[in-house]
Amino acid sequence: MSGFDPTCRVRNLDRLADEIFDVLVVGGGITGAGVAREAALRGLGVALVEARDFASGTSSRSSKLIHGGLRYLEQGEIGLVREAATERKSLRRIAPHRTAVASMLLPVYGRTSAGLYKLRVGLALYEKLAGVAAAERHEVLDRGDALAAEPHLATERLQGAIRYPEYQTDDARLVLDTLKSAHHAGAVVANYVTVTRLGLAGAPRIVEVRDEESGATIPVRTRTVVNAAGPWVDDVRRLDQPEDAPRLHLTKGIHVVFRTSDLPARHCVVMRARDGRPVFVVPRREHVYVGTTDTDYVGALDEPPITADDVAYLQDALQRTFHGITATSERAIGAWAGLRPLVQEPGKKPSEISRKDEIAVSATGMVTIAGGKLTAYRRMAERVVSAVAPLVGRDLVASRSAEEALPGGDLRGAHDLESFATLPQVRAALGALSAETATRLIATYGGDALDVVATATGPDPWSPVTAAVPLTAAEVRYAVRHEMALTLVDVLERRTRLSYFATDTARAAAPAVAALVARDLGWDERRIRREVADFTRRCDARLAWRNLTI
Repeated sequence: MSGFDPTCRVRNLDRLADEIFDVLVVGGGITGAGVAREAALRGLGVALVEARDFASGTSSRSSKLIHGGLRYLEQGEIGLVREAATERKSLRRIAPHRTAVASMLLPVYGRTSAGLYKLRVGLALYEKLAGVAAAERHEVLDRGDALAAEPHLATERLQGAIRYPEYQTDDARLVLDTLKSAHHAGAVVANYVTVTRLGLAGAPRIVEVRDEESGATIPVRTRTVVNAAGPWVDDVRRLDQPEDAPRLHLTKGIHVVFRTSDLPARHCVVMRARDGRPVFVVPRREHVYVGTTDTDYVGALDEPPITADDVAYLQDALQRTFHGITATSERAIGAWAGLRPLVQEPGKKPSEISRKDEIAVSATGMVTIAGGKLTAYRRMAERVVSAVAPLVGRDLVASRSAEEALPGGDLRGAHDLESFATLPQVRAALGALSAETATRLIATYGGDALDVVATATGPDPWSPVTAAVPLTAAEVRYAVRHEMALTLVDVLERRTRLSYFATDTARAAAPAVAALVARDLGWDERRIRREVADFTRRCDARLAWRNLTI
């Protein structure tokens, strides 16, 4: 079920100018997307604007794991444990295509097996609090079984390991699916639309926005505003209350990507960095990524830099946990850096700050949501909409966001993507494609893979864009025609994820992909060169640290 056809954004810009909305959501990351979907499903008139592309900030740069809340137990945040566990189940129900089971392995080192016993007790408590099903409970591996499971684990003082399931996701595409769901529920959604003036509180409030494509200013009439701008939350707050002090504490997290031949991990391995923080090694098809850091950040918000020190921190954790691997810095093939918009807690280190969300209503009636975690985005949205309801004077219908499948989540009765791929109608629809392409379509689009095939056009839509890139013309066109991609970066970073996981490969393919996008968006040669140059600059900056001495 495609979400955004070629004229959808144009129609939505017209609707922004013509209609009166109950709520205008500012921010197209996972929090804003969740709020827009929740509000629309509960009967409110909703608009959402994003100054850049959807999920272009924090929400495309996470560790891409749906955590059940185990790590919050160590901090004593029992409420977060229960909420994360509950929401993980909800996500599995509404987005089975975005919640692939990932087997976590937590190796235990020490002089005795006391650490293993302590973890067993902690996990048993967590499973009781979280109501974990018997099939998803942890298992304890002795030293021999741990090494059989992960042969490259460092052996010195290895006592054993704990293995338990979590879920792996595609964060940017989860945002896109959520926005498509909001769109189908009636929300007006547009990327590259910047709020320039919030105006005075009123009935309605007049908010000025600028279409970054045309430069046109649009007055939007809305009864209330929700500020869900992630790292830009304080910027939006200053439009509402210029004298307010900052509320956010930004921290930076980076991830580095390797080929599986350089880092042959079979599980998501939980490492302990030298400072005691957990760091993950996560297999993702032919790639493995390592992350994340957690350091204070002050600087540009659009593209936080990756430093040699950032990478050295992760490399140290790798070398302490694995042996016989070739995952050195110069062999990295991709990387990304993101910012966590945490609520300030003076005196605390970055890793000590709570990941709880906080909702505040200003004197003018603007609702701001800050903090929070990817796993709990749907529940956060429920709380925001509950805060909005009295401001707009509306009685809301009951929430169904925990039950209604996201686009791509209808797997025709199959329980997971592997089972979905074996269904007769799926095999018939994808039968003409190579096995590699069919597998990638299902992994990327879930049930909507059938829609991608049905809407593919052109003389040879399934030919690779270039010989070295596992990406077809049909996928590029789908991003533009049905997913509101407006730039080359949109296509290669967030719709296909190629530039994060294979940066050099994506850079080499940029001219060919730009030529395809140009045909649908009407770019001239000057615009094509500008798009390729911008994308190349971002790729070069993302891997600049490879040339530095660590």
